[in-house]
Amino acid sequence: MTFFVVSYLLLLTLALTLVPVLLRSYRRGKSLTTILRKTQQDMAETLRAAENYRVACEHAPDGIIIQDMRGRIIWANRAYGRIHGYDTAALIGRNPLEFVFSPDRTPPPEEIEAFRYNAADEEALGLKLYRNTRSDGTDFWNQISVSIRRAADGRESAILVCRDVTEQVERENALRDVSQKLEYEATHDSLTCVPNRAAFMTFMEQTVARPDHRALGLLHIDLDNFKIVNDTHGHSAGDAVLVHTAAIVQATIGDRDLVARIGGDEFVVVCPDTADLAALDRLSTDILTLLEEPFEWSNRIMRVEASIGAAFSDSGDLPPDELLLQADFALYEAKRAGRHCVALYDEDLHARHTRELQYATELTEAIDTGAMDHVFQPKMDLETQQIIGFETLVRWTHPRDGTIPPDAFLPIAKDLGLLGALDLLSMSAAIDEKRRLNLLGYGDIDMAFNASPELLSHPEFINRLIWGIEAAGIERHQIVIEVLENTDFGEATETASHASIISDLRAAGFQVHLDDFGIGFAGLSHLASLDVTGVKIDRGLISVMLEDPTSRKIVRKIVELSNDLGLGVVAEGVEDLHTANTLRAMGCGMMQGYWLSRPLQPEDLASWLANRIAGPQDRSA
Repeated sequence: MTFFVVSYLLLLTLALTLVPVLLRSYRRGKSLTTILRKTQQDMAETLRAAENYRVACEHAPDGIIIQDMRGRIIWANRAYGRIHGYDTAALIGRNPLEFVFSPDRTPPPEEIEAFRYNAADEEALGLKLYRNTRSDGTDFWNQISVSIRRAADGRESAILVCRDVTEQVERENALRDVSQKLEYEATHDSLTCVPNRAAFMTFMEQTVARPDHRALGLLHIDLDNFKIVNDTHGHSAGDAVLVHTAAIVQATIGDRDLVARIGGDEFVVVCPDTADLAALDRLSTDILTLLEEPFEWSNRIMRVEASIGAAFSDSGDLPPDELLLQADFALYEAKRAGRHCVALYDEDLHARHTRELQYATELTEAIDTGAMDHVFQPKMDLETQQIIGFETLVRWTHPRDGTIPPDAFLPIAKDLGLLGALDLLSMSAAIDEKRRLNLLGYGDIDMAFNASPELLSHPEFINRLIWGIEAAGIERHQIVIEVLENTDFGEATETASHASIISDLRAAGFQVHLDDFGIGFAGLSHLASLDVTGVKIDRGLISVMLEDPTSRKIVRKIVELSNDLGLGVVAEGVEDLHTANTLRAMGCGMMQGYWLSRPLQPEDLASWLANRIAGPQDRSA
């Protein structure tokens, strides 16, 4: 019906327009037949255009409506009714605001009645996205464009075109969700849900770059003996401890502070609003106090202890990585002070840090050039009182500061990743000294050197060892490799594991001893799984065994078990006759320590051995 009305109006308009034209053409001498034929062609073109417009609008996939300026629908195509779930005829005369929203979001009648289109309001026109509701109550995303048209008589109407873009919006939302998830996973620790190292560095850089930035505090938190938790209770328990720690720290810090997990059992806290080191000290103490409180996990009572290093920058010119380096050094100081405490990077610590950084450069050069010294501490058979071996110990003589204690430079070498290179120097020194002892007639004396995990992992370690002793004419069984008991050995079936390397050393004919035995947490399991020839009982147990009954019992059991397994037992750190006699009575076979001799310089070995052979042998042990 609408089409016929429109067509009639078009024809009427055309006729009224053409009458004056016909009269003017007739006066100019044109024949009436020609004029009528031209008019007939124009009318046919107009009708065809009207039909094309009708077909296009009726069959367009997008919904189209014409509204008056009060929003009432004058005309709607079938797509508009289909999109909204209504019969098109039922929509004529209604304002879409009455039916396009769910009942709880539909405007009140007075607001709908007051609605007017404003042709001058460009913001209200154009392309917009709305969440609409169909007649069956289902929601969909409706993309709507509105334009205002003015007719020849001056009347205005609104043409609204809508499209159901639900699938596109949902796809974009899904992609955004995936993108946000990937971004979250890239910036957060999957276990504890706190930011990771990358997010921590970004936060630090953004904080420093802020125009109002003045001061910045940083805490570096490391859990004490976390490996014991994993090995004793399993990795699930370790995960529970990490989650608990992250939650405690998160609940303790300020709103603008950030906690991040940057390593296995390491966390950092960035404090943009901190006042000074004293404030960081108080915050650190609060964290340690809360972490001390036991918590229950899987019907077990768990406890967490940690060490914290705190650093503070009162200016905006300290790079984030430099502040982290200071906090790292303070954390190391807390560990060195006995763990479970807070260390502040103050002026004194800064002076020591500066000195150690200088040492790091000089130590690297000394190791690279082989300018390290070695001394040799003898080992004695407690029963026969015969010298049965020496242990090779590395020393560093600083060109300015003189002799640097091993406990001062070995941690630096470890941090620099130079322990493997340092142990290779000790291996070469051990081979050279053993060759010299053989030439002096002491071929039955063993020579030992320490092998760090870094040396065990060196791909050419065993080959270099074999080449060295064969070139020196040394029997393989006369070389003892001492490995720390707390090394992460792995499984012997794993080709590259340290346990596998030990098996290869034993297969090649070398002796292997577990060093510092008795202070670790998996010593007995190591005896069962590792192919070793002996153990060295840690000096920490030996030094207190006379006063501490528990330590004495542990030493006795280690000796008994080792003897039952056919392993050699060396007690290190023997300082007096009473300790030596007690060890011999327990059945301990070998000892070393200051009671026997301090470490000897290479040039003193021959004379010391000669004096022992020539002098009295009885040390009343």
